[in-house]
Amino acid sequence: MIASLRGTLLQLEIDHLVIEVSGVGYEVMIPFPLHLECKDKLSSEIFLHIYHSITDRGQRLFGFSTRKDRELFELIKSLHGIGELTALKILSFFHADDLYQIAKADDKKTLEKIPKVKGKTSEKILFEIKQNLKKFEIFLNEGQTETNLANRETDLATLALIQLGFDEKTAAKQVADAKKSNPTLSASDVVKQVITGTR
Repeated sequence: MIASLRGTLLQLEIDHLVIEVSGVGYEVMIPFPLHLECKDKLSSEIFLHIYHSITDRGQRLFGFSTRKDRELFELIKSLHGIGELTALKILSFFHADDLYQIAKADDKKTLEKIPKVKGKTSEKILFEIKQNLKKFEIFLNEGQTETNLANRETDLATLALIQLGFDEKTAAKQVADAKKSNPTLSASDVVKQVITGTR
């Protein structure tokens, strides 16, 4: 089993990258925050924590910047009826404490910010998280700083704008401009400001 990879970043897409290790290129599925981390690292050495999936359908590699992110991915995908790609999509939008708060508030609408997660799908995800709240608690407040939380809000706002049709460069600039005037803005407030053109 592949547990980690260190090598040269050859290709970077929104949902995957290619890393070359000893002459072999590995395609690795990634969450959106990791895509942002790797934007300036093309042709440079990177290190990834890997979840190596082996099923009847084949093999997939999922990459994460920290061991904790990989563990959270494993936790989410272990929930009944939530597959690996859905777990990765959830991780592109939310961290453990976000999911915990969403479940506590029974907030299905926030979950539905994830593309193609609507209706029965969001209800199922919410139900499974609520059934496993204790498991999520072990991730809360560990290594979380104000800087980390602010970065996640920035990442979430950028991804939301891309999903609304902005190109990545424009989305990043709009988010940076909005946060410059008010660094404490939540992701939803940033997106609202950008869409309405208010500051």
